[in-house]
Amino acid sequence: KNSEVAADTSSNAHHTWIGADSGVYLARSMDSGTTWEQTSLRVSPPGVVSATFPHIQAGDPGRVAITYLGSEDGALLNTSDIDGNPWDGNPHTAPAGVTYHLYVSLSLDALAPAPTWTTVRLTTDPVQRGSICISSGDCRDIGGSNRNLLDFNDLSLDRDGRLYIAYTDGCTSDACIGPEGKPEDSRDRAGVAAILLEGPSLYEGEGQLTPLA
Repeated sequence: KNSEVAADTSSNAHHTWIGADSGVYLARSMDSGTTWEQTSLRVSPPGVVSATFPHIQAGDPGRVAITYLGSEDGALLNTSDIDGNPWDGNPHTAPAGVTYHLYVSLSLDALAPAPTWTTVRLTTDPVQRGSICISSGDCRDIGGSNRNLLDFNDLSLDRDGRLYIAYTDGCTSDACIGPEGKPEDSRDRAGVAAILLEGPSLYEGEGQLTPLA
């Protein structure tokens, strides 16, 4: 689900998607996409049990970033989802208690046999409570359609190798952000931009980035 490809400055290709276990995965091609490795790598940490809307950018070889929405509510796995079945991490059927946040995973050695990924949760309050419709013909009307986030998130890179993330925030009201927030409170569609202030550039020659003036 939600497949996307990015090429680095040496034409190595990096393909990301959401796997059957609702984790974020990556496969690589070292020959401009002619052939691909057949064993994929899981990028999202084990604690992120549900993810959706991955987007990828690559800079110089080995420097790759992936952003996505994810949930760490592992305690709710196998509890009743919105269809009455044991929840398996699928965002489409997530139960009411699940909260989603914005994450970015970055690697400086993404071409290594076992790359190192650093993952940061960027949001301090949820982007969505409950399920996220990822199949537009099968959205649920629970206090309003859970298709409010659509799927227009994106990840861009400027000439300095700085990351810019555009995403939709479905949980902006005091009622939603508060401890008693419910899925029906989480039907907003606010457009938000997250910008890397400081950290490694995806272009090696730029080194460590500092905040923009």
